[in-house]
Amino acid sequence: MRKILLFLCLISAGHLFAQVTINPKVSKKSTKDVTISKVEITDDHTVVSMEFVAKTKKEELKQWLDENPKQKKELENMEPFQRQMILMQMMQQNGGATISFQKSSFIRTSDGKKFKFLKVSGIPASPDRIEAEPGKKYSFKVYFEKLSPGYEKIDLIESNADKQEQMTYWNFTGISIKNPGVNNNKSLVPEEKLDDTEEVESSENADSQEFRLFGKVLDAQSGKPVSAKIVCFDPETKKAIDSLTTSKSGNYEFFIPNKELIYLVSSESFEGQEDTFNPKIFFKKGSYQRDIYLEPLKKESKVEPPKMESTEGAPVGEKVKDEDAGFKLDKVYFNLGDDTVLPESYQQLDQLAAYLKENPKLKIQIEGHTDNRGDKEANKKLSLDRAFKVREYLLNKGIAGDRIKFKGYGDTRPVVTNDSEENRKLNRRVEYKILED
Repeated sequence: MRKILLFLCLISAGHLFAQVTINPKVSKKSTKDVTISKVEITDDHTVVSMEFVAKTKKEELKQWLDENPKQKKELENMEPFQRQMILMQMMQQNGGATISFQKSSFIRTSDGKKFKFLKVSGIPASPDRIEAEPGKKYSFKVYFEKLSPGYEKIDLIESNADKQEQMTYWNFTGISIKNPGVNNNKSLVPEEKLDDTEEVESSENADSQEFRLFGKVLDAQSGKPVSAKIVCFDPETKKAIDSLTTSKSGNYEFFIPNKELIYLVSSESFEGQEDTFNPKIFFKKGSYQRDIYLEPLKKESKVEPPKMESTEGAPVGEKVKDEDAGFKLDKVYFNLGDDTVLPESYQQLDQLAAYLKENPKLKIQIEGHTDNRGDKEANKKLSLDRAFKVREYLLNKGIAGDRIKFKGYGDTRPVVTNDSEENRKLNRRVEYKILED
């Protein structure tokens, strides 16, 4: 009888116990900046305690140089004073990191089963973000659906890609935890009581607030999958809600709120696409499959560039209104959200290089600009990177580095209002100014 009573008492007190793993071993993670300090499996949730340490500006600059060896070598070959000036400018224009946790994240088991994200405490959930103070440690907890017993190696996936543009996602694979099967429950330890402020809404309530949009990105002509970048925007706030880059399989998946959204799709060698989606019609179903078809860029017949007579006194590009010495490089192109100069840009940049060679005393400043969609700091960095890549192209054509400065203004200097796609295209541009001696 005592054994039976003890067994019943243990069952009735089950809510006081949880499986806890302190500093779990991890096979692989996407970045060194964030660590998992504890994994708890309670009666209702899987709680992952994490810590993020923000890099200082010097550390961010070092990381950028390590990831861009070509630009690093170019800086090393500069005069010390010029190199120091450029490095200081890059540090000043770098706005630092912003952090949040993706609502589309999940825990994945070895057999492919997924346990959904419920809530995060300590930092905001996407699309909200906070700016991380350099060198500061941020501790936070992420709540997922409760893991089934028996899974003792899991993955925590925030995004399909570890990196995307300026974003690094927190992905962990091969996390070893204590979570024995039903017939092996020797590792029970007391559960830490959760604060009232950390109570999590039930998964049923979470399901009622979010909608799963998924599908494939395909070549409209061949029907083959396409690797593409997709960004979802709220048309009211103009802010990005979520974004991802598909793999070669073309598969994508978003968990979105019950409201109309704009999504932008881009891929190299394909025409970009902007469309809207309103889940209200399909919301009761909980999900909707929508395949996206991209049209390949038309291959234009090669046109011989006009023979350039003396270019002295005839700058390249379109004259910028209200700017005495400003010119827009109207035939310099980039993919959406990327800083790689596309081949279609080479002809105009070659003309600019020729113009600078014929006018050896001229000095210019390359200036990058974006529209107002997305994070302001990310836009500023993207505009700076694009200006830097244009400068790099000209250096490779034999123009001395001390003749070309570069700046990135992000969305702070629009030429027209950002109230339509046509106007936003006008604001996404690269210009140059002729500097006075």
